[in-house]
Amino acid sequence: MNSFMEYFYNIHSDDIIYNDKYYTFMYEGYIYRLYIVDENINTNFLINLDKRLLGHTLINEIIVNRNNEIISNYNNKQYMLMKIYVNVDKKIMLEEISYFANSLTIKNLKINWGILWSRKIDYLEKLINENGKKYPIITDSFNYFVGMAENAISYYNNNVINDNYIYVISHKKIRFNDTIEAIYNPLNIIFDYRVRDIAEYIKNAFFTNNKNIFNEINAYIRNNFLSQMDVNLLVARLLYPSFYFELYEDILIDNHDEKIIIEIVDRLNDYEKYLSNVIKYFSKWYWVERINWLNNYK
Repeated sequence: MNSFMEYFYNIHSDDIIYNDKYYTFMYEGYIYRLYIVDENINTNFLINLDKRLLGHTLINEIIVNRNNEIISNYNNKQYMLMKIYVNVDKKIMLEEISYFANSLTIKNLKINWGILWSRKIDYLEKLINENGKKYPIITDSFNYFVGMAENAISYYNNNVINDNYIYVISHKKIRFNDTIEAIYNPLNIIFDYRVRDIAEYIKNAFFTNNKNIFNEINAYIRNNFLSQMDVNLLVARLLYPSFYFELYEDILIDNHDEKIIIEIVDRLNDYEKYLSNVIKYFSKWYWVERINWLNNYK
């Protein structure tokens, strides 16, 4: 990779490490990541994002190559180089998500989680029908999580009016053990309802054994006004088992070991109790439609 880096970026490093889908190295005191990116990547979106956020947030800086372009083509692959400004070992906090989300807002989007989730289920069902015999743990648990997703879709369709909403910086995925770097990676950024990331953080808090989650939620509510629509969206998102579907795709598409899903399946009863407690917490201040399958937990 050294010859590639020297040719495209005039950078030399003797310590380039490959990790999954990117290369990492140190240069002049900063960590750099060289990502392998998809052909259909939206370069205009990324350039505009970096231009608007660099300097007043800690977003990764996209480095242009010798041709003043953000994409470098080499051996039939596309690469993008980024300079990292955050502490890559620091854990994500709800406060940090909230602060960064409000750094840039847009209007005039039309997002319907109900439709997107329905399409996702159809796609995942197709995958399991084609590959189910190879994955007994997924086969045994899949219908349960589809049921959770359908409940989330129903809740969304019954309680959410998608009209004149302001959308904020959000993220495609926030995983259980992600560090703060995932928040500031332009490749992970989208625009969505502001409670998208909050809901993902709350769900992940269970699996990371975050004992401080209710204190964090308290602080968030004190510092951020949540409308009734925000809460409706939040509850719908909490009901949707994104964490399971993300691992499902890791297994069936990226060939990860099926055992990564065992912790989720084994902790289902405790997770349902946790979810029930979180939703009851919000129902102290907001109207929340009764969710029968969660009201068994007192």
